[in-house]
Amino acid sequence: MNDIDSSRFTRARWYWTAPYVAVGVFALTMLALVWLLQTREAESERNAVARDVQWAEQTMRLHMQGTEEFLGQLARDLAADALDSDGFQVRANQHIANNGELVNIVWVGPEEAVRWSAPFDTTDWLVGDGLSGLQTQAFYRARELSRPSYGAPYANPRDKVVLEVYVPARRGREFLGAVVGVYSIDRMVRHLVPSWFAEKYRLALISDKGESLAVNSRVRDLDESVSYQIPLDPPGNGLTLRATAFRTGSQLPQALPTAMILGLSVIVLWSLWLLRTHVQRRVQVEKERDRLFNLSLDLLCIVGLDGVFRRANPAFERILGYAPDDLPGHPLLDLVHPDDVSDTVEQMRRLAGGEPVSLENRCRCIDGSFKWLAWSINPVREEKLVYAVAHDITGRKAGEDALRAESSFRKAMEESVVTGMRAIDLNGRIIYVNPAFCRLVGFEPDELIGASRPFPYWPPEDLQLCSDNLDLTLLGQAPRAGFEMRIRRKNGERLDARFYLSPLIDNSGTQTGWMASVTDITEPKRIRAALEAAHERFEAVLDGLEAAVFVADAGTDEILFANRAFKNIHGFDAVGRTVRGVAVPQPERGDYRLDPRALKPADVPRELFDGELQHPLSGRWYHVRERATRWVDGRVVRMGIATDITERKQTAEVSRQQAERLQRTSRLITMGEMASTLAHELNQPLAAIANYCMGCVTRIQSGNVRGEDLLAAMQKASFQAERAGKIIRRVREFVKKSEPRRSAVQISEVLDDAIGFAEIDAKRMSSRIVADVAAGLPAVFADRIMIEQVVLNLVKNGIDSMAELPRDERVLVVRARALGPSAVEVSVIDRGHGIDEDDRARLFTPFYTTKAEGMGMGLNICRSIIEFHDGRLVVDSNPDGGTIFSFTLPTEVASERVVRRA
Repeated sequence: MNDIDSSRFTRARWYWTAPYVAVGVFALTMLALVWLLQTREAESERNAVARDVQWAEQTMRLHMQGTEEFLGQLARDLAADALDSDGFQVRANQHIANNGELVNIVWVGPEEAVRWSAPFDTTDWLVGDGLSGLQTQAFYRARELSRPSYGAPYANPRDKVVLEVYVPARRGREFLGAVVGVYSIDRMVRHLVPSWFAEKYRLALISDKGESLAVNSRVRDLDESVSYQIPLDPPGNGLTLRATAFRTGSQLPQALPTAMILGLSVIVLWSLWLLRTHVQRRVQVEKERDRLFNLSLDLLCIVGLDGVFRRANPAFERILGYAPDDLPGHPLLDLVHPDDVSDTVEQMRRLAGGEPVSLENRCRCIDGSFKWLAWSINPVREEKLVYAVAHDITGRKAGEDALRAESSFRKAMEESVVTGMRAIDLNGRIIYVNPAFCRLVGFEPDELIGASRPFPYWPPEDLQLCSDNLDLTLLGQAPRAGFEMRIRRKNGERLDARFYLSPLIDNSGTQTGWMASVTDITEPKRIRAALEAAHERFEAVLDGLEAAVFVADAGTDEILFANRAFKNIHGFDAVGRTVRGVAVPQPERGDYRLDPRALKPADVPRELFDGELQHPLSGRWYHVRERATRWVDGRVVRMGIATDITERKQTAEVSRQQAERLQRTSRLITMGEMASTLAHELNQPLAAIANYCMGCVTRIQSGNVRGEDLLAAMQKASFQAERAGKIIRRVREFVKKSEPRRSAVQISEVLDDAIGFAEIDAKRMSSRIVADVAAGLPAVFADRIMIEQVVLNLVKNGIDSMAELPRDERVLVVRARALGPSAVEVSVIDRGHGIDEDDRARLFTPFYTTKAEGMGMGLNICRSIIEFHDGRLVVDSNPDGGTIFSFTLPTEVASERVVRRA
């Protein structure tokens, strides 16, 4: 009896000791968990600072690469002679102002001496200073490698640590020195990272000797346990970037969780001790099992070996919609999707053999839909029952289907791109190629995947170059713009390709290799070569022209291109200067048809100016034509062509003077031909004057004088004298020598004077002149005497052409009418013998005449006079017989508008 009691006591003590042991184990577990979490938190902080430092290093690298590109552009402009000292100062100072980490930008010549330095007031780099021994190493390294080179950091005379980058400048093979950018190490750590980074970490640049060159803060407490450093490349030279987190005042003591766990454990143990005194009955194991069965979130059921439900938990109603009390007695297969029945039956057979199974199938819900269930079933052969647990995996299945669809889509996208894709591991072995790459090189995927150097598509003659490019790729030094490489197809054909490299990163963020995108550039290279050849031919053609040709930016007036003739006139340094700076003959801004500076790319091409200008210095004349168009880089430019017309202008001036003398001679000849008629015409008024005067004398001598008779006779004598004076005045004005003077004149007055002259000859020829002048004609802008000569010549020719007609048909019409607001037309219409087609074609040729006594210069002079007045002289046949000579003259309003536009 004592043994039984002892056994019960021992068993009961074990039952109550177990919770205390569990609490102790739980406390130890929680302490271990807290330690693990704190360790992981520290690791996470170190990882965070590592990521931030890498980001800061990438940011600094991007800023420094931007400066490298700017210095490279300065070097290219120096090589192209497109940069002078002032332009260097402006651009360098602007870049220094925009990049606070820079203190100087310098051009060092090939002789290691400073030529240009910015800012201009710097005392560290003076023009003419030479490089020190430490600086020459980076200088010559940049010259040898033909790429940017960084020197080692050093302290300048002002005890400021600086870092220099040397960018070589070359014109072909000629070394022109290097453009140097000088960084302040102290400013780099302050300006090249954002403000939030400086609030979290102290950033320091460490030399290769472990010395701290610069830090962004020295006043805040540091958490040395959270620190990370990374090499800074570029510039390299052993420089590292170290970030240390600042200590924050809000951090909780690390011992607090431990204290809380221990305290809670004590409380729990004390609670268990209290519960021991109150718990007097044993917990029903069956009741606990039922509770677990009913509260499980997964589907729990008991099924017979015949596949009929015996019992189901409430999760069936929550997931499938079936009440637990309705399922017993129903076969499990009634819920299975028809497509999954065969597989489920097979698994049930295995259960009957006593083998536990796991399967996935679709089961019907009460609403007719289906859900995916993952079953874990264990048989109990003694009870002829199986115990099954099912988990709803519908969401997981949907995610798997979506993942498969996305994978298929990505694969289809990879296979449909036309750009070749090739991946290599970190050892240079090909691990992936897409179909486009296989089509490009002509090899199958199994011939490429797994291949190491030399790759099958490397040409035998370029193996060393291809190997060097692969080494650059594996070292991560491949150019960001990629590199060109000649590759060999499987059939032996060669082609040019451009490779663009990028790191291949896996899901954990680790680099596993390099991915290359490959593009066939054989045809683009051929086209580029053809374009370069065409451009060279174009420049050769322009250089061969005698006319001066230039292209200038429409906005800045900077000369972008000039041919050899232009440079011979304005200097071989014209390119890069402004058009007005080299004194090119060009119109004023107001003389352009529109302001070139306001033109947009969509507004061109467009004509800007076409006219004659005189050079302000040499006095030579040029025919200048300017046109707005787009330049090769897309901006709007002015293309000007200036042709020297000085000799032509001089020849034209001599011709004009000869024409004036010829015109005056023609007028004298015309007056000579009319001399006898004029003498007869003047004889009548002179004879009348003499008769009237003798009559008055006779009346006075006879003494029989009446005042009325004398007054009438003297008035008639005065009228005849005025008539004779008017004839003489017309003759003098017509034949006198004068320079052409264009002014506003009434065409009706010019026609009256010309017809007055011509009527003298018309009376002699028994002809009649009819003036048909429209009323209200606008004034014309012309030389009165020259137009009068044209009308008189045309009228005289018309009268001569009607000499053989009957007298009553000898009628010549002089008609004037307006042609709109800008011109007046004058027509001389005769009814003579007319002019045939052959004579009309040569009618205005000098020294050609249809009259036996003619000189052949009259009509040629008439046309020259009309063209001098910006008009035109034409000849047509008269429908009523004879000829119509017509000429046009611009009105005064039209001439003023032309003058303003010119």
